[in-house]
Amino acid sequence: MALLVILFPLEKILYVIWIGIFISAFFGAYLGIPGNDSIFLFRILLVVHCFLFLFMKQKELGHMWPTRWLFLLLGLWLVGFLVTLFWAISLSAGLRYVYYIFELSYLIFLSVYYLRTKRVFFQFSRMIVWIYVLQVVLGLVEVFSGWHLPSSGSLFYETTTSAFQPTGLLFNTNDYALFLVIFLPVVFWRLTFLETPWRYVWMFTILPVTFYLVVMTYSRLGLIALFLVVGALIVQYARQLTWFIGACVTFVVANILLFMPQVLNKVIGIIDSSFTEKGASTSDRMERYKSLWQIVVDSNFRGVGAGNSPIQLNEYRLGHEVLQDMILAPHNFWLELLADGGYMGIIALIIFAGFGCYAVYVWWTGGQGSDQVLRLVPVLILLVFMFSSVALSTVIDKRYLWLAVGMAISVINFSLLTDRERRTA
Repeated sequence: MALLVILFPLEKILYVIWIGIFISAFFGAYLGIPGNDSIFLFRILLVVHCFLFLFMKQKELGHMWPTRWLFLLLGLWLVGFLVTLFWAISLSAGLRYVYYIFELSYLIFLSVYYLRTKRVFFQFSRMIVWIYVLQVVLGLVEVFSGWHLPSSGSLFYETTTSAFQPTGLLFNTNDYALFLVIFLPVVFWRLTFLETPWRYVWMFTILPVTFYLVVMTYSRLGLIALFLVVGALIVQYARQLTWFIGACVTFVVANILLFMPQVLNKVIGIIDSSFTEKGASTSDRMERYKSLWQIVVDSNFRGVGAGNSPIQLNEYRLGHEVLQDMILAPHNFWLELLADGGYMGIIALIIFAGFGCYAVYVWWTGGQGSDQVLRLVPVLILLVFMFSSVALSTVIDKRYLWLAVGMAISVINFSLLTDRERRTA
């Protein structure tokens, strides 16, 4: 490493490491040490980048001024949850949770630091498209063949449908569904810039394929989020492509009705079972929410310590203390934050409230000459994140979600800079 620093500028080395972080974030343990799922390329590169970044003399932070307060709040969130370790029952669980806060905070920071212009964002969105296509191909293979990657949860679930439920590079089917939905706006936007007349065909081919794969995950909130995202994209594009959208929709529906009526019946059946056959799951989650809120109240809104709410939740559900640290997923990120950190957890709520206000403001105030679809991306990513926060067991360790959030904040950041330059010109 010392030799590299001598031969090449540290800034260029860090940029290459950032590219590695960006790509490896989607592959997780598949780019790791065999037999050790906790040590993989993403984490190694992230720590190395952080260490070297501290020693870089000239840090170009001026362009991050519009979103500086978000990073101040992220720092307060990290420090606040470190403080809660003093009363956490399980220090190991607390340290693990604090590390995840550092990981997501630094990932968001790097996204805004490097994706500083629309041109750079455009370049990295191309990587997202290729990774998205890989995930779609893997999902289709899983659905039609029943084959899965070694770390797929579909190999461990024992249900009547798990054998053919897609997970792609992820473990959980819900994770896979929400990955497809949260990056769909970025992929859709990037495909509009393909230098080929076939770009519209690609744009409107990805929609039914994504819809089919999300349906096959049986993810209720994933489906709702997908409908909202697709609806927003169609409305945004419809101003210029009304005739083309109508022709595509008519063509797809006609072909399904004529040549694949059994596929349509299957999809309808899966959607129906996704919403009507999960009553026990819904009831169980509501009970968890009640227990989480009781934990918040019993701790006098101080929290039980970072990462300790799942352990406490298990005790509350069983009605007595357990002999070892058991994990019972909260399935609600916001209540999890309050149960873990109490007042400190409110900081994260403020972060996302501010993020949402910024996103809507940037999109709403976009001028006629701006890219309104790109400005809509942060709004849609935030929307999907909100669904993810209650659809997934927890989101603190979901790197793809936080990378999406980082990309969304980068769009907000350089859009605000562009608006300010236009007003002062």
